[in-house]
Amino acid sequence: MLALLLLSSLSLGGDAFSAFLPRRPFAPPSSASTALHGTDEYGASSTSFYTTTEKQESYDSLDTVMAAACANPKKAQVIRECLEACADITEALRTALVTVEGSSNTFGDAQLSVDVIADELLWDMCKNSKVIMAGASEEDPEIRTFHPDQDYTACWDPLDGSSIVDNNWAVGTMIGVWDKSTGFIGATGRDQ
Repeated sequence: MLALLLLSSLSLGGDAFSAFLPRRPFAPPSSASTALHGTDEYGASSTSFYTTTEKQESYDSLDTVMAAACANPKKAQVIRECLEACADITEALRTALVTVEGSSNTFGDAQLSVDVIADELLWDMCKNSKVIMAGASEEDPEIRTFHPDQDYTACWDPLDGSSIVDNNWAVGTMIGVWDKSTGFIGATGRDQ
């Protein structure tokens, strides 16, 4: 399975792409932080991770990273499609008002306008995909098949944390992608 938490981070299980993600070794808080927060055991700084990575003048393009990290062209395509959908969600959130839609999802959670917008963009991703067979959403968990001859199934939470988005706090889009050989109904942790 490909598990993507996009807008915040990206993780691809055992795929070589994970080698391109920065490793952030734990660094204990400074003495100034300890004085501010009390003991090393508590406080935001004691749970923070730091990196020695320096800002660069330029970074490899997505094409370069994908060519080096993902030899499977269909897997590379689904990653690209998910990233493009997340970019569309990011753009939409920059101008969307956060309002209550007056409806709720199948779990009883109130739907916000931004949930609906993000969900619709992800359904569009599935409809237009070159590699996704079927999809389902937290907002509408019924599996919809679009391209029966394709290779992946996708399931997502369109905007995790949407209830705090109007406070300008971090939110994220989570997408799970499974090979059609297992799908996501009945798949085990080992299939992921």
